[in-house]
Amino acid sequence: MNEAKPIKVSFSFYPTDVTALADRVSELKKAGVKVRGATVLRALVHLTTPAEMIAHAVRMAGDYALGDAAREAESISGHPTVDFPRDDVKKLDGVVSHLAKARIIGTRAFVVRAILRAAPDGELLAPDVRKFLADFPNKPRGLSKIRLARKAHG
Repeated sequence: MNEAKPIKVSFSFYPTDVTALADRVSELKKAGVKVRGATVLRALVHLTTPAEMIAHAVRMAGDYALGDAAREAESISGHPTVDFPRDDVKKLDGVVSHLAKARIIGTRAFVVRAILRAAPDGELLAPDVRKFLADFPNKPRGLSKIRLARKAHG
């Protein structure tokens, strides 16, 4: 079976987002789910419905507009890059388009930041992330990939 090549997407994260991602990774590890930040972002995008994404993005935009949340005064402090399946990128782009029709300026990064900030703690997230990892296991890269290839041919 010829699987479509994943699409590499980078996001601009503020310190608040970097902290939220580090917290989710740490909490998931405490709950027994060994993950990296990119895996958490892949799982959140995959597991969150477009309606939920829109709701979180609208809420975050509303908080900014009402002054309930200050715009990030700090500069960008992280640029996580994630390999997404084509369908998840289409989902993100559909949400961005929907927001634009409602005159809410949003980007993929804005939507991902909104769902990350709204994500439950790692203990609550753990069962869904475990299922996500079972359905979409991480693919070996780098040395692991080379070793597996050698083992298969050797």
